[in-house]
Amino acid sequence: MSAAATAASDLERYMLDLVNEERTSRGLNALVLDKVLNGSADAHSVWMLDNNVFSHTGAGNSTPTERMTDAGFDFAGSWRTAENIAAQSERGDSGLFDDVYDLHLALMNSTGHRENILTPELEVVGIGIQTGTFTYSTGTYFSVMVTQNFAMTGGSTTPDIPEQVAEPPAVVETSGVLVGTSTAENLVGTEQDDVFTGSGGNDILSGNGGFDTAVYMNDAENYGITISRGSIVIEDRSGADGVDTLNSIEALEFADSTFALEQFTNVSTLTDADMLAFCELYVAYFNRAPDSAGLLFWGSRLADGMTMQDIARAFFNQPETQALYDGANGNSDFVTAVYSNILGRDPDADGFAYWVDVLNSGAVERAEFILAMIDGAKAPSGGASDADYLATKAEIGAYFAVVNGLNNVDVARSAMQGFDGTDTSVCEVKDMIEAHADVANSAETSEFTISVTGMLEDALDWA
Repeated sequence: MSAAATAASDLERYMLDLVNEERTSRGLNALVLDKVLNGSADAHSVWMLDNNVFSHTGAGNSTPTERMTDAGFDFAGSWRTAENIAAQSERGDSGLFDDVYDLHLALMNSTGHRENILTPELEVVGIGIQTGTFTYSTGTYFSVMVTQNFAMTGGSTTPDIPEQVAEPPAVVETSGVLVGTSTAENLVGTEQDDVFTGSGGNDILSGNGGFDTAVYMNDAENYGITISRGSIVIEDRSGADGVDTLNSIEALEFADSTFALEQFTNVSTLTDADMLAFCELYVAYFNRAPDSAGLLFWGSRLADGMTMQDIARAFFNQPETQALYDGANGNSDFVTAVYSNILGRDPDADGFAYWVDVLNSGAVERAEFILAMIDGAKAPSGGASDADYLATKAEIGAYFAVVNGLNNVDVARSAMQGFDGTDTSVCEVKDMIEAHADVANSAETSEFTISVTGMLEDALDWA
């Protein structure tokens, strides 16, 4: 059955505004809502909720283009399509506008989804936002489901343009746009959503309520961010944007991407002990040093109140973790692989029998098993050598991600593989990390970094 053409809801028009702000700020045309595409998008969001499926493959194994065609969209002449989907459990303030905003940021922070939103040739869009219960790996929650159907066509369209209201529009306080000069300045925002462009010099940019964005002229790889408990400092290693101090800035917009800064800053409220324990979790699940962006994002979720158990389940469901344990068909293989990846050794007979029985009995699921192994190794009944081995791996991870703010996953993997339990290997790994940090912080070979000051600053000092 084809989807009926529909007019957009207020939530869908809000998401259109967010999409068009991204496009027009980059000199692209604004997209127009299309009633047929709205119907197609709404129908797919409903279908995903009803069937508890999150996929571009829809009813009857249909593709996005097939669904748009079946809905009656007129593809003629030169045409093109694209589709984005997104979902999250309802969270934050009452109402759904904040959830729609969160989902928009998530799409813009994903390379493929952002490319769809910013494809210059596209002309029209349908947005389907539906709500209902959806089951994730962590449980079933009331959720917001989004489908975005993009198109261009040489055929006819059915624009969804709301009727104009006869009464005069209400006066709305507009957002501030603050642009500096090439010299050092102190720019202070309004209570609304402000956009700051320092334009060179060592500036202080201060949001003053609302959702505030700082805009930078170069690609993200040119910048290093340092988070502290008081403020945030961002340095353009090319020198063009200088070194800025940011206060109450929620987002960064680089030439090639956006960065939801507010999702990373709460990590500075963790204690050193909490952060080191979290590094142990990260290293254990991915068998590498953490990338700083991932560690600080999830560390902020821990600071926000998410439990280690919930994060452990989320880690286990990541493709990287699944690939790491892909060859472990039975519980015996899985326990052996976990021992090797976490403790760097084969399991002892008693420990092997105990943990296999724990898994076979269902007392602990695989998703939380690695966390249980970490806790067991650190418990008084565990071996001191295992606890020391884990603690050193966590320090290596902290030195890589927290102290040096590095994100190169290949180097993160090499650093952890270089540790064999000896002090000599720790020194070699530390030298490797420092050498790559020098590369990342060079203006010629710069990489995006995000580090934290005042936290775990003595990591590997003994090496």
